[in-house]
Amino acid sequence: MASIRSIISDNNATFYNYRTGARVRIWPRIAIFLAVSPPLAFLLTNNLTDFINSINTVASILLGFGFSVLFYIASTKDEGVSSGASLEKRNRAIRVNDLSKELFHNVSYFVMTASAALAFAMIVIAPEAQSDWFAKQVLPYLLKVTARASDYIWWVQLGIRSVFFFLILEGGYTFARIVGRVNFLFEEKLNDGDKKTL
Repeated sequence: MASIRSIISDNNATFYNYRTGARVRIWPRIAIFLAVSPPLAFLLTNNLTDFINSINTVASILLGFGFSVLFYIASTKDEGVSSGASLEKRNRAIRVNDLSKELFHNVSYFVMTASAALAFAMIVIAPEAQSDWFAKQVLPYLLKVTARASDYIWWVQLGIRSVFFFLILEGGYTFARIVGRVNFLFEEKLNDGDKKTL
């Protein structure tokens, strides 16, 4: 079974220019998402439950798509090349097969990210869904521990919402990247198929 660390590192290893092989840096994207998430968490607090329910619906549909792609990739065989094929065709087949394997890592990362976003969505809306219980049972106890409990709870909620928005941004980016890479893979396979029929 793959660990979270291996899923992340396998996904990160797929960031390179397909034509040149040059590595593409991922830290600028992560830094931007980390910088944007807290302001989103602070600003988007009204009607957050409705927003999260919409996000959960979309994420669930995309997770279904992700699993479909995972099963498709896992069930396909590597593209074979006849022994008399040119060096160019063999290299192209190797690159297309490598791209298929990389897509598996991308989709695995998306499934992990989207699942984590769904889990954090439940944590974000739980206090609102259980507001009476929280206000009557938990808050009075916390106020006995510290008079600033309300402030601490606000900061914790902001942190959790920030993580949620980060996961949503990362999941959306990853999904868009997967769609682009799947299209590129199919184009490569179709181009290769067209050359075989000529």
